[in-house]
Amino acid sequence: MRALLVLVALAGSAEARDWMGLMDTMQGGSSLHYELTGLDDHDGPDQLVLAGARLHGFAGPSGRWALQMGLDLAAGGTIHRGGFAYDVALLPLGFALRLGATGYIGIAGGVGALGATPTADDALSLPGELTLELGNRVRLLGRARASYLAFTGEHRLLEGMLGLRIGHHYEDYGFPSGNGYFVAASFRELGDARMIGATIGYSIDLATPRRSRRHAE
Repeated sequence: MRALLVLVALAGSAEARDWMGLMDTMQGGSSLHYELTGLDDHDGPDQLVLAGARLHGFAGPSGRWALQMGLDLAAGGTIHRGGFAYDVALLPLGFALRLGATGYIGIAGGVGALGATPTADDALSLPGELTLELGNRVRLLGRARASYLAFTGEHRLLEGMLGLRIGHHYEDYGFPSGNGYFVAASFRELGDARMIGATIGYSIDLATPRRSRRHAE
């Protein structure tokens, strides 16, 4: 029995060392966006305004590939018809490729909900989202999302944004980070309704220093 306890203790300590070693090699980063988007239906009278935040992060033992997840929250209204609008999504399943100090390109999927009274029924959404952030002081910001909609007459929603941020880049305490204001062109397509507009906002990014796994070991 004593020998068995010793073996269990040794196995446990070995697993603990392996776990701590894995944690020591973990690398990652995150980005936070505060956004205000205005969209106009060029074939009709509808206008949509949404304000919200997007938080995305990635982490993994590699200096290049990582798992990604995100949370998108937005609410606002339909201006012409005086309605309420919302769009929320949890994206827990994805992966990212790191580009530069804090940049990345990633794809993630999950579940969400959206609606806009009286122009769009409430719906459960299954979104897939592609995200691109590239650069430091001058940073390219891009996002494209395709969603399948349930419990509504329209079953496909396409959204996108492409913009540029002018801001700052820091290397304080060995962690690369940046922030600044951005402006972007945006679009949204739901059924026959196609809306185009602009997004303005403020974004923050932070990451661990990139290093190879061989260097970490």
